[in-house]
Amino acid sequence: MLARLDAALASAVRPVDVACARAERAGFLARQGFFDEASAELAALRSQFALQPAAPVTAWICVVEAWVEHYNGRVPAGRDKMLRAHALSAAAGLRDLQALSAAWLAHICFTQDDMDAMARHLANALQLASPDHHAAQARASLVAASAYHWANRLDLAQPWYARAREHAMAETDDATLGVITFTMAGHRSNHALHAAILGEPDTDEARRAQAWVDASCNFDQWVGTVSQNAYMQIFRALVLSAQNEHAKALAQYSAHLDEAWRQGLAHMRAAHVADQAWCRFHTGDVTGACADADAAAALIDPGMYVEDLAVACGRLAQVYAALADDAAAQHHGQLARDHWAQQHAMQQSVIETLGRALDLPAP
Repeated sequence: MLARLDAALASAVRPVDVACARAERAGFLARQGFFDEASAELAALRSQFALQPAAPVTAWICVVEAWVEHYNGRVPAGRDKMLRAHALSAAAGLRDLQALSAAWLAHICFTQDDMDAMARHLANALQLASPDHHAAQARASLVAASAYHWANRLDLAQPWYARAREHAMAETDDATLGVITFTMAGHRSNHALHAAILGEPDTDEARRAQAWVDASCNFDQWVGTVSQNAYMQIFRALVLSAQNEHAKALAQYSAHLDEAWRQGLAHMRAAHVADQAWCRFHTGDVTGACADADAAAALIDPGMYVEDLAVACGRLAQVYAALADDAAAQHHGQLARDHWAQQHAMQQSVIETLGRALDLPAP
């Protein structure tokens, strides 16, 4: 994609077109994780247009700023920037940018568990994007795929994954192709761990998750993407834990948790530390397991995402049972059952909400 962006930049003549091409190129670098280069280009563009702002340039700058924030784990700030880009592009009649920012708003809202807003922005993006607006179509399709996959409906997700891949390939967008694989790896890893915690281990899903994690790491290495690289190492830890490879999972957590939290997984601290406690217990470190379990329990906050609460409490119930702390095990076990029930209700609600937003028949 970088070659295509460089060619577009070389062929641009009008100063505004040149600036937009530079911003789009900076955005690709940001999505790959090269934030310093992207930020330097944005600073130059802001300076160039400080006295005579141009709506397309300002909107593009907001989009790229949103990506920088998002991929650095500052998701609320990224959402604010993308909302500004969406408003600016709508006011200026920049339909392509409006569609792109709507697709990304859907993506960001999904990561924040704001499912109604996700569905609203997703429908808006698909209405605005022309069939050949591959960037917006790919991102919107990926959001739909990810939401269905999160809801345990891979059958509904697969056509959207295929559509996302088709548009990303048409755009020669290595970053988006990588994110498609990354998303599959993430959902499969989480589902494998969920099954293990619920006492229904799925060895086939764990093997598939491992394959997708390996594929995602290899693809990112091939194309040079470094954004959210610590995520993949945590996905690997989840799969290893689900496969009862506790020592290997513990090594992954020890090496990569801090960086993963910095990159945007801080909201999952309680779940990660609880699983780390489980791994410590099974490697014979009872003292460490006790310390991690208590730390994870202290990290639990009712404002956490329901899925993370379910995982944290479910794993803590198992850890405390193994440590013979029956009262704590029963307490967290009941919390886990409540949170899993809420999670399942949310999953069903998302399927129904997406169906309405996308005007699809009930599955």
